[in-house]
Amino acid sequence: MALMTQRQFEDFFEPYAGDVEGFYEAAYWKLSDELVKELIRRHLGVAPGQRVLDAGGGTGRWAVWASEDLGVSVTVADKSRRMLEEAEKIIAASGAEHKVTRTLCDLQDAPELPDESFDAVISTYGVLSFLDDPAAAFRTLHRVLRPGGQALLMSHSLSTALASKVNSGGSTVAELRELNEQRIVRWSEHVPPLRVYTADDLRSLAASAGLEAQRVFGVTSVVAPGPQDFGYPYSEISAVSRALEDEEYFATALALEIEASERTEWSERGTNLLLKARKPDAAV
Repeated sequence: MALMTQRQFEDFFEPYAGDVEGFYEAAYWKLSDELVKELIRRHLGVAPGQRVLDAGGGTGRWAVWASEDLGVSVTVADKSRRMLEEAEKIIAASGAEHKVTRTLCDLQDAPELPDESFDAVISTYGVLSFLDDPAAAFRTLHRVLRPGGQALLMSHSLSTALASKVNSGGSTVAELRELNEQRIVRWSEHVPPLRVYTADDLRSLAASAGLEAQRVFGVTSVVAPGPQDFGYPYSEISAVSRALEDEEYFATALALEIEASERTEWSERGTNLLLKARKPDAAV
């Protein structure tokens, strides 16, 4: 099912590319970022000098972080020219041009990415939610991963979308049923329809592409964002983001989130879901 036309895709990302970094002014998203970073450190399994694909890497901020923190070389692959233009600026400002490159491609059909050319893959936040054909994108990731390579792939959560729609009190019965059955959420007129997933959805997509689905993490599963945290530019600060501006509170909340991430039964509580998958070793 097509979520949007190419024109709609470009129209959405034209302004979004310039605004997206501002979202992380809210302390909730800083907390979410720190949790994702810790999960990548613990579970991606890469060594300095190896190659990582940032699938749907947008402005390149995660690629720059990975190149500095993990010592890896990163390719930012994205369908949006506008996002890659922003990535060029961020990569240049960081001085990471020798370790971070950019590739314009559609993950659902990406001949630009060579077979078995990456030791690991990351995909953060909402990339999977913009896909018309998630199964095709998972096949691409399987193809470009080297045998034994790990992937950490993040998506929006069905449970969070349902909870938000139900508890807002403004959704119709038909809308709730459609969301639950089709796994597509419509937040507002200026945001395109987005796919949402359960942990089982992600496991099934991985398995159908030949990847071993190892586990799913909730990001975040204890701390929930306030409605103001989705409204950049921020005219108000949410109660949770205001509390997280205190360093001790932030450190305590992060420790709780890291502990909760080890509880597989809590994954569905996540605002986002993070799938850990692996490409099987080559047959001997």
